[in-house]
Amino acid sequence: MRQSHSKSPRSFRREVGSWLFLLPHLFFFILFVAVPLVFGLIISFFNWSLLKENVFIGFNNYVRTWNDSRFWPTVQHTVIFALISVPLVIIVAILFAHILKKKRFGQLWLLVAFVSPAFFGSVGILSSWKWIFASFPSGLANYYLDKVGLINKAVSWFGSTSVAWGVIILVTVWWIVGFSILLYLGALQRIPPEQYESAKLDGAGPWKRFIYITLPWIKSVLFFDVVRQAILAFGLFDQAYILSGGGPAGTTRTLVYYLYLVGFERQDFGRAAAISWYIFAIVLIFAVIQLVLVTKSIRSTEG
Repeated sequence: MRQSHSKSPRSFRREVGSWLFLLPHLFFFILFVAVPLVFGLIISFFNWSLLKENVFIGFNNYVRTWNDSRFWPTVQHTVIFALISVPLVIIVAILFAHILKKKRFGQLWLLVAFVSPAFFGSVGILSSWKWIFASFPSGLANYYLDKVGLINKAVSWFGSTSVAWGVIILVTVWWIVGFSILLYLGALQRIPPEQYESAKLDGAGPWKRFIYITLPWIKSVLFFDVVRQAILAFGLFDQAYILSGGGPAGTTRTLVYYLYLVGFERQDFGRAAAISWYIFAIVLIFAVIQLVLVTKSIRSTEG
C-alpha cells in the first residue's frame, strides 16, 4: 500500500498557527531592521539631501570616506576603546560573578547595585557622571580629592586625551557590566560543585581550577558576551558626546560620533549611510577575530 505524502488537516492547521504566531515578529523585523538596512544601502550610492535633488553618484561616498583624513583617527579611537573595554568588562564581570556566587548577607542588594545602572537612560546617567568629573573645583571628584590631599588644584578631566579616555572607559564599564555579571553568574551556578572538590583534592589551585573547569563550562556564554561587547564598543557614542564632546581636539571622537557629525550636522545623509556600512564591516571583522581567538584559547585549555 502506497503511503500518502499529503499532510493531515490537523498538522496543516498546527503549521499555519505557528507561522501566524511568528507574523508579528516578522512584521516588526521587516519594518525596523530589513527596510532601514536596504534603504541605507540605497542612499549610500546617492548624494542624498532633504532640501536638494538626490543624485546618484555610485561608490563616491565610500571613496570620499576612505580618503577622509578625519575618518581613520575615529577608527583608531574606536578600535583602541574596544580592545581595552571589552576584555575589561569581561574580566570585571567574571570576577564579581565569582564573588556573588557564594551566598552571603546582602548578596541581593549587591547584585541590584551592579545591574540597576543598565536600566537607566544614558542622559541621566552620563549627566550625573559629567557633574562628578566636572573640571571646576566644586565638581564632586575634584572636591573630595582635594579634601583628602591627593590634588592641590582642580583637574581638567577632559582636557587630556588619556584622562578623558580613562573616564569614558571607567563610566562604560560601570554602566554595562551588570548584565554580563548576570550572564556569568547563571553560567557559574550550573557548574557541579563536585568538579571543584575533585580538583582541590588533586592539588589544583584557584587559577588551574578556573582554566580547566570554569572556562570550559562558561565558554558558550563567553562567546555570546564577546560578540555583544564588541558590538557595544563599536557603537560608542553617548559617553563621548555627553562627557567629552569629542574633545580634546577630536581625540575622543568615535565612528558613530563621526557618523553623527556627517549625517546630522552636515546633512550629508548619503555619506553617513556609507559610514554606517563601514562600521558594520569593521564590527563584523572584529567580532570574528575575537571569536576565533576565544575559541582557540578554550580549545587549548580543553586539550
